Amino acid sequence: MPPEGRHRAGNEYPWETLGADADALRKAMGHFPTGVTVVTSGQGERAEGMTANAVVSVSLDPLLFLVSVHKDARLNGRIREEGHFAVSLLADDQEGLSRLFSSPERSSGPQAEHSLGGGYGSTGDPLAAGALAAIECELAEVYAGGDHDLFLGRVVGVKLGDTRKGPLVFHEGDYPTLSSRARAEETGAFMDSVRGFDARIGRRSRR
Repeated sequence: MPPEGRHRAGNEYPWETLGADADALRKAMGHFPTGVTVVTSGQGERAEGMTANAVVSVSLDPLLFLVSVHKDARLNGRIREEGHFAVSLLADDQEGLSRLFSSPERSSGPQAEHSLGGGYGSTGDPLAAGALAAIECELAEVYAGGDHDLFLGRVVGVKLGDTRKGPLVFHEGDYPTLSSRARAEETGAFMDSVRGFDARIGRRSRR
């Protein structure tokens, strides 16, 4: 109970109560936009990759990075066997790559490497060409997380790609364009047109 006389926050807000089950949590988290990555481990015939958005930078001292992988995913066993993984942070023009590596029929081995096309990181894991950045990790710990395992990696390498592009974003089951970026581009185009107009007027006034 809140202290007497204090406003009980939330009483007037029209919440829709869903309960506590998988569908409810999935629906709620669908409203939370995330970046999109492809997590990889292994090389050659052992190469595996999977689209993931449950990734997080955990610590800067020491450098630690965490990825969440379903227990039944092929990538889960591959990371355990290899002892390392890489995370490619996808750009806004890589929706196709995200869909490819989120499919249950996604390729592995050399075909997966070919689809990624970005060479290899210092850990030997495939990277995605055209990605904004890549994080390379050696496996430090594995924690059970229900139907997923949480792989905590010690960061051993960081690469930057084409950072002029925006990030690929996943929201409500789709890949929307960041409105702020679109507005910035529209604003920039508008300001360019204004400056061009001012320049033309200035030239005319000097005649």
